[in-house]
Amino acid sequence: MSDAEHNIPILSSGPQLNKRSCSRCSQRKVRCDKVYPCSACVKAEVECTFPGPKRARRTLNRPPVSELLTRLKLLEEEVGQLRSTRRNPDTDHTPELDDHPNLPKTAKKTELLVLKEGKSRYVSDEASVVLGQKISELRDIIESSSDEEFCSPDVKYSPIILPEGGLLGNHESTWSLDSFRLHYCQPARLDALWRTYRENVAPLIVILHQPTMAKIVQDACAGVELTPSDEALLFSVCYAAVVSMKAHTCHSILNTDRDTATQDLKKAVSWGLRRANFIGSQSLSALQAAVLFLLCSRVGGDTRLVWAESAVVIRVAQAQGVHRDGQNFALPPLETELRRRLWWHICLLDMLSSEDQGVDTQIRSEMFDTQFPSNVDDDDIALDMKDQPLPKTGFTNTTICIMNCQVMNEMLWPRQGGYSDMSTHARENLITALGKNLHEQYIDHFNLDIPIHWVIATIVRLQLSKAWLATHFQSEGSDMQTFRHDDRIFETAVELVQFSYLLQTNEGTLQWSWLCKSYKEWHVVAFILSELCLRPLSPETDHAWDVVTKMYGLWQQDMPQTDAMLQKPLDRLMARTASSRAGSQGQDSQTPFSREALSDMSDVSFGLGGDPDSDLLFSGLDWLAGSLF
Repeated sequence: MSDAEHNIPILSSGPQLNKRSCSRCSQRKVRCDKVYPCSACVKAEVECTFPGPKRARRTLNRPPVSELLTRLKLLEEEVGQLRSTRRNPDTDHTPELDDHPNLPKTAKKTELLVLKEGKSRYVSDEASVVLGQKISELRDIIESSSDEEFCSPDVKYSPIILPEGGLLGNHESTWSLDSFRLHYCQPARLDALWRTYRENVAPLIVILHQPTMAKIVQDACAGVELTPSDEALLFSVCYAAVVSMKAHTCHSILNTDRDTATQDLKKAVSWGLRRANFIGSQSLSALQAAVLFLLCSRVGGDTRLVWAESAVVIRVAQAQGVHRDGQNFALPPLETELRRRLWWHICLLDMLSSEDQGVDTQIRSEMFDTQFPSNVDDDDIALDMKDQPLPKTGFTNTTICIMNCQVMNEMLWPRQGGYSDMSTHARENLITALGKNLHEQYIDHFNLDIPIHWVIATIVRLQLSKAWLATHFQSEGSDMQTFRHDDRIFETAVELVQFSYLLQTNEGTLQWSWLCKSYKEWHVVAFILSELCLRPLSPETDHAWDVVTKMYGLWQQDMPQTDAMLQKPLDRLMARTASSRAGSQGQDSQTPFSREALSDMSDVSFGLGGDPDSDLLFSGLDWLAGSLF
């Protein structure tokens, strides 16, 4: 047999190295000296062979295409099954897992809510898994610890004190709670403040159960010592009443100017929540006091501080399990309703304060399963009730809360299936469906000759129109030219601002205008101003300029300093628009922009009339009445 047949290289007179290792060394993955025969093969006394000059073709271990397609199909089916068994945000449980006969009982959700003497403690499913206890053992642990914390008078806990500048402001050492009580907590004044709250605040902010709160006010007037949490809630109610008052009314009731009363009550609420150990407390009253206070503090207050403090409120609410529906834990109907009202007003606070600062909300729909409140009046539900009351049709104490809940649920949080990926037309259809539903369930049953019915209906329809505009604002980048010259969008924006102004200045509904003033359509006004810089002069643009200047002048009357980051861009946009219009009219375009002039213009009527019994009412929202509903 020749050397070539044995793959043995032909050697020259001198040592010649092979380019590759011998076959045996390659198989053993050891170093080869690449001479023939190599030292490793000589030592092992085996034949040494080297591969040919060309590398052998590798055999690919790739499976055939048919096998890959089969495996891909199986993976897709498995992913589909996993998606179908994900938690449903509305119920926050996995039916396939809960009902599976082969799974042990411990695989089911083991969340707990312990309620005792008006206090609550919540343990989430994740926490219970970490504790590693069975459901019965975990309940015993929580209930026994709750008994010690709730009932033992000997157990003392250090209250959690926030640093200076923390939740609800600082405490001044010169401020006296006793002096405050002596002046503000006189029975006649408490009764007048409670009456003002029921007339001006309760129809718009439906957090409390009025018969329950009336008992607290009655006890305070009778000199009964209140718990720290109930006293903090009483102070918060008084604060809300003062914020809703006109200056002359406040002085006639409290014999104190409105600004002084507001500051005194701010300190009282802050002091009361500290005494109630708000963060460490498990009292629903303390949480109600904080939420009511922050919602009212947005009116002419430090909106950035409200935004920061609302994050603390959300955490305290989660600690108390308010984000879990009371029916899941068989709570009494009144307790369930109060927790529902409270949680959804926390969602509203999160939405409004986030809008003030231009940031996303902290709360997401998948974080909670608390249902909407029932459409019932406060008198329809009592402490001793055993069964949930049947909802009514049309207007009740809680209707505005429910409609706000539905708007938030449908418009604020991304819908399943990807709301952000929906087309503008699809989003319009979504708003149309929501509007029709709200009309059929509630608004069509309103009596718009009743001022509060008109106010609530207008608020909701303005929210819908704002959502309709937002669908087009968000699609601006895709078709700028069409967006810019769409008269329907421009006219709708002007109409929204016009009715928002009317809502704040209508003589027949002024007792609720204090809260309406805190809802500022920043983005809508900015859009109108940018359009006015591009559109030629016309009766329509003249009317739009009158609308935005009147609204902007109204804003100047109670603009907080902390809104400067929004104020400065609008100042520049207003000045640019005024300059552009002056140039188009052949006037001096260098004329400075005057805020004082705007403030004076805020008192000018639109010519729409201020009488709530006039024919205007709702008919002005023609685009809603026609194309949407």
